[in-house]
Amino acid sequence: MSGNSLQIIFRQPCLEDAKAIHSLIDSSPPLDVNSLYCYLLLCTHFAETSVVAQANNELCGFISAYVRPDDKETIFVWQVAVKKEWRKKGIAPGMLWSILRRAYPFNLRYLETTVNPSNKSSRNLFSSFAESLNSCLVESVLFSANEFGDSGHEKEILFRIGPFNIPGKENYSWK
Repeated sequence: MSGNSLQIIFRQPCLEDAKAIHSLIDSSPPLDVNSLYCYLLLCTHFAETSVVAQANNELCGFISAYVRPDDKETIFVWQVAVKKEWRKKGIAPGMLWSILRRAYPFNLRYLETTVNPSNKSSRNLFSSFAESLNSCLVESVLFSANEFGDSGHEKEILFRIGPFNIPGKENYSWK
């Protein structure tokens, strides 16, 4: 990972990435680990709105995201993971930019995600990303701790960033 030879590629996930993504999430607490089946679906049904980061033929990051069915102007970022040894190299914001710069059949104007109160790195990522978009970030509780029952799960704070306009979108075909 020398400074000059580091090339990070951001691309849509494919079916063959699902096992590596499952392993990445499993090694990235406090993220909730879903079944391999879930990651197979994310790599196929939600590939157009998700992204993997690859460096030196190694999967080093992943974001799952989807356009909200009830609000086509909003993309919801579900999970963000970067391998420990690849953190603090701009991979997470790079993946977010990769998703937003794609062309969609509708104009994305908002990004939403949820952040647990104790997850300071996610809070910093999305606060900085809102600044880089020159957009507002509004916080509200999406799910209270009570809604998770006795699981000990923290509340989920909704971060809503926008409105924004993304210049320089890639040539991208929505399937």
